[in-house]
Amino acid sequence: MHGDSLPPDHPAAPDAATSSAMQLFSQQHLEPEQVHQLYKGFPLSLLASLVIATMLSASQWKVIAHADIIRWNLLLSSVLLLRIVLWLCWKNLHQLYSARFWLNSFRLGAWLTGIAWGTAALLLFAAEETIYQALLAFTLAGVATGSITSLTVDKYSSIGFVIFTVSPLSIVMLLQDGPTAIAMSGMSFIFIFFVLASAKRTRSTMVDQLTKQFDLLHLSETLNKKQRLEHIINNAQSIYISENNIQSALDNLLRDTLALCDSKLGFIGQTDKDEQGQPFMRALVFASNKPNDLQLTLFREKNLPPQGEYRNLSTIFGSIMLSGKPVITSHLGRDLRAATLPLGHPAIESFIGIPIFNGKEQVAILGLANAPTGYSNDTITYLEPILKSIAQFVQTLNHERQHEHDQAALEASNQQNQTILNDIADGIVIINKDGIIESFNHAAETIFGYRAPQVIGKNVNILMPEPYKAMHDGYLKTHLRTGKKNIIGIGREVRGLRRNGNEFPMDLMVSRVYQRGEPVFIGIIRDITEKKRIEDLRTQFISAATKEIIGPLNLISEAISLLHKRATETLPEHLVNLTEIAQTNSNQLQKLMSDLIEVQNLSRGDVPFELRNQAALPLLKDAVAQQKTFCAIYQNSVLINEDAGNFPIRIDAHRFKQALGHLLQYLLKTSGRNGVVQLKLYEERGQVKMSMRCNNHKLSEQARHSLRQQLSQNTAITRTNYYDGSELGLAIAKEIIEKMLGSIELADSADSLDIVLVFPQAPHNS
Repeated sequence: MHGDSLPPDHPAAPDAATSSAMQLFSQQHLEPEQVHQLYKGFPLSLLASLVIATMLSASQWKVIAHADIIRWNLLLSSVLLLRIVLWLCWKNLHQLYSARFWLNSFRLGAWLTGIAWGTAALLLFAAEETIYQALLAFTLAGVATGSITSLTVDKYSSIGFVIFTVSPLSIVMLLQDGPTAIAMSGMSFIFIFFVLASAKRTRSTMVDQLTKQFDLLHLSETLNKKQRLEHIINNAQSIYISENNIQSALDNLLRDTLALCDSKLGFIGQTDKDEQGQPFMRALVFASNKPNDLQLTLFREKNLPPQGEYRNLSTIFGSIMLSGKPVITSHLGRDLRAATLPLGHPAIESFIGIPIFNGKEQVAILGLANAPTGYSNDTITYLEPILKSIAQFVQTLNHERQHEHDQAALEASNQQNQTILNDIADGIVIINKDGIIESFNHAAETIFGYRAPQVIGKNVNILMPEPYKAMHDGYLKTHLRTGKKNIIGIGREVRGLRRNGNEFPMDLMVSRVYQRGEPVFIGIIRDITEKKRIEDLRTQFISAATKEIIGPLNLISEAISLLHKRATETLPEHLVNLTEIAQTNSNQLQKLMSDLIEVQNLSRGDVPFELRNQAALPLLKDAVAQQKTFCAIYQNSVLINEDAGNFPIRIDAHRFKQALGHLLQYLLKTSGRNGVVQLKLYEERGQVKMSMRCNNHKLSEQARHSLRQQLSQNTAITRTNYYDGSELGLAIAKEIIEKMLGSIELADSADSLDIVLVFPQAPHNS
C-alpha cells in the first residue's frame, strides 16, 4: 500500500534492504557527523600547517633557492586561505546546504592541501644534501601522520591527502642514484601504507561507535513511540468496553492521534459501496486540537450531508476510495485532486488521507490536517497500529449494524412466518431441544383442541398418549447425544391426544433445523382419522368382496377345467379354443384375487414373518425349481451362476421364495421366447446381493419407466399403485422383501433388465 518494495521472500530482498539501510544510515547520521568532526578540527590543523611550513622554510633557506621557497609558501598559503573561507562559510551557512555538499567541499580542500605539501618535494628538495633531504622527508611524513588525527573520520580525505603529500617525494627520491635514495623511497611507500591502514582502523572504530549510539537512540525512540501508541489504543479500547460505544471510542482515538502527530484537524470515515458497486464514505467522527471548536461544530451542524455520506468521487476522498492509495499533500488548496472546500469548513494546509483495509477490503479512511512539519510515508508506517485498531472498531460497528438489521428482519420474518403457519392446513408444532413447545399454529389448535398460549412453553408430551408420553423425553435426549435418527425426515403414522382426552391417528413428519446454533424440531401433523375410516371401509369391502367372489370363482374355474377336458374329445376345434381361453382367464382371475388378498394382508400387517439366519443359495435354487411350469409356458429358462460362495441372510424362507417367485414370473413373462434369466449371488460391502438379469426383454420405454416407479424406495406400492392396474406380483415382492429388511435395486437399459435384491449379511455362527 505504501510502496513497491520487494517482498520479504524475494531472493534479492535481504541484500537490497541491507544496502538501502546502510545508505540511509550514511546519509542521515554518518555524513553529518563526519562534516562536524572534519570542520571542527580544521583550525588546529591549519595552525599546525603554518608552524610546520615556517620551520621547513627556515631550515631549507640556506640550501634552496629563495624564489622556490617563496613560490611554495605562496601556493600553500593560497590553498590554506581558500580552506579558511570554506570553514567560515560552513560556520555560518551550514544549514543552507546538505552534509554531502560540505563533505565533498572539505575533501577537495584536503586534496589541494596535500598537493601543495607534495610540491615541496619538487621545490624544496636539496639534490646534493642528504641531511636536508631527510629533513624534508621527516617533515612531510610528520604532516601526513598528523593528518590522521583530523582527517581519519573520512577515508577519501585522508587517503587523498597522504598520497598527494608523500607520493611526489617518494618518486623524486626513487629517481636519485644510490641505495640510500632507493631505501628512503621504499620507506616512504611503506609509510603511506601504514598511515592508510591506521586511518582505516580509526574510521571503522568511529563508525561502530556512531552506529551503536544511533541504534540506542533509535531503540529509545521506537520504545517511546510504541508506548504512546499502546496507550492511545488501550485508552480507546477501555472506553469502548466501559461505555459500549464505538463512536466515543473512535472520537478519543482520533483526538489522541491528533496530539501524537501534532495535527490540528482530523476525521475518520467508513467506506462502503452502494447498490451499483460505487464506493462512498460515511463520516464517523471529526476532531480538532481545540477544545469545543465552534467552527468545526457549526460546519458539522450546517453542512454535513444526509446521514454523513459523501458520494462525490471527484474529491480527494474519492481519489483515495477509488485508488486505495494514500494521499499526501503539503498544500491542499493547490492540489488538483482536491475540490473546493465547502463554505464554513476550517482551512486546510498540509493533509494526509490514509485508506484502511481489513484484509483486501477497504473499510475506512483516516484524515489528518495542518501539521506544521507536514506528513510523509513515515507517518503511515508510524500509525500502522492505530490504523489496525480503527479497522477493528469499524468491523465491530459493521457487525453491530448487521446484527440490528438481522434482528429486525428476524422479527419481521417471525411475524410473517407465523401468519403463513396459521394459514397452512396442516398442524405445525415447533419445539426446542428440551421438548418445549415454541410455536403452535392455528391448524394445530384445531387438531388438538388447545389454544396456542395454553401449550407454548410446555412439554410437547402433553399431546401424546401413553406410553409415548413417558418415552418422549428419553428419546429426545438419546437423539441429541448420539445423533441417531428414528423419525427425523421420515413420515410415519402415530397416535395423538386431544385436549378432551381422545386419542386419534395422525401422520407425523419431523424435521430438524438450527437457530442460533441450537437444534429446533419442526413437526408437521395431519389428522388422518377420516382417512383411516375410509381406508378401513375400503379394506373391509375388498376383503368381503374377495371372499364372496373367491368361492364361486373356484367353482367356475373347476367347471371350466372339466369342460375343457371333455371338449377336446367331443366339441369342434373352435369351441375347444374357447374353453382353453376361458380356463386361462379363470386361472388368471383366481391368481388376481389371491394377490389382492395377499396385498391386503401385507398392508395391514396380518402376515407373520419367522426370520432366521439361512443360506441364500439353496433357497434360490428352490425358488427357481418352483418356476419350471412358468418356464415351459413362456418357453424360456433360468440359469443360476453357482461359482459364488454361499452367504447367510436373515429371512423367512417361505416368504422369500414367494417374493422371488413373483419377480421371476415377471422376468419370464417380459423375456422373449427362448430367453434366459441369469441369476447371480455375490457379497459386496457386508451385503448379500442377488442379481436377476434378462438380456432380451420386451418392455417399452414407458413400461420400464413404470417399473422404475413401482420398485422405487420412495413409493408405497402396496397402498396405492395396485389400484391403477400395476403388477400386483411386484407389489407383493417389494412389500415382503422390505419387511425382511431388504431392498430392491433396478438397472435397466434398452437391451437388458437387472433386478437386484439386497439383504444385510447375517453372521455365520447364528
